[in-house]
Amino acid sequence: MGQQLRYLPLSEIIEGMVLGAPLAIAEHGVTNFTLPVGHELTTSNLHQIALRHGEFACVLLDDPRSDEERAAAIERHRARLDRIFARADRSRPAVAGLYAAVLAYRSL
Repeated sequence: MGQQLRYLPLSEIIEGMVLGAPLAIAEHGVTNFTLPVGHELTTSNLHQIALRHGEFACVLLDDPRSDEERAAAIERHRARLDRIFARADRSRPAVAGLYAAVLAYRSL
């Protein structure tokens, strides 16, 4: 079974979930709380995040889809992006980079 990254609101995150990306919370431009990628969240962590007004976190979840289903989903995302970027000049590095970044994000 594969895994996928999901950004979830704090209200849906439970103890034992694993961070799929580093978590950093800042106040007035100063980072006051961080957790590394791969960290297994505890009740204390969730409380600390809530106290610091954290709203979302990226967590790693089991992906019940088959390889074929994941490939089909990526193709759907690619087709949709192609429609969105139809009038954009993808030969420009910034546009090509944006397209690639959105596709990579949607493919997670």
